[in-house]
Amino acid sequence: MNITVKRVVMVAIFSALTTLLYILVKFPLPIFPSFLDINISMIPVIICAFVLGPIDASICVLMRFLIKLPMTSTMYVGELADLIMGLGTCLPCAFIYKTNWKYKTLIAFISVPVMWVCLGIITNIYINIPFYIDFYFGGDMTPLLGMCTDAFKLISFGHITNVTFDNFMLYYILLAVIPFNLLLSLIVVIITAPLHKRLRIVYDKIGNSQSS
Repeated sequence: MNITVKRVVMVAIFSALTTLLYILVKFPLPIFPSFLDINISMIPVIICAFVLGPIDASICVLMRFLIKLPMTSTMYVGELADLIMGLGTCLPCAFIYKTNWKYKTLIAFISVPVMWVCLGIITNIYINIPFYIDFYFGGDMTPLLGMCTDAFKLISFGHITNVTFDNFMLYYILLAVIPFNLLLSLIVVIITAPLHKRLRIVYDKIGNSQSS
């Protein structure tokens, strides 16, 4: 099997794994608003970024996006936000790992939660929350305030009780988006790191084959 075929097969495997995890493995945490689900589908994408590079990892994210579209429950908005976050997370990670930096692996892993949290803030402010308010609640924020207020109280140990239309987004970002995405990205990194260590031999073999 030549390198091109091997590469296509590996991208297909990583794409299938990330799609299956994306569709099947998700669950909420009681301390966060109910519509925020823990999802570990970025693990195969990050491994692909290390093994094959940024283009192949991006293909995995794109394939996950396209396969999930017919099953959307959010009029493609949730999938679009996940596409942006997936690409914005895997690309820096892959580019950093391909450098000759001394601590490239550590820096690549650190970039995952940094980019994940930053993109989580952006997509929630400009994509997710406006969509939820307009599509599900007809432009009325009141139901969303009700859904999130109890979670805000729990996360803040009862200190946040006066959630209003004016301060909702600030509390949502500080008490839900940032801690949720930080926790989720750290879970992905913690699971991926030992897998990466065990797969280093595979990385080296692929790299040597491509350079020969």
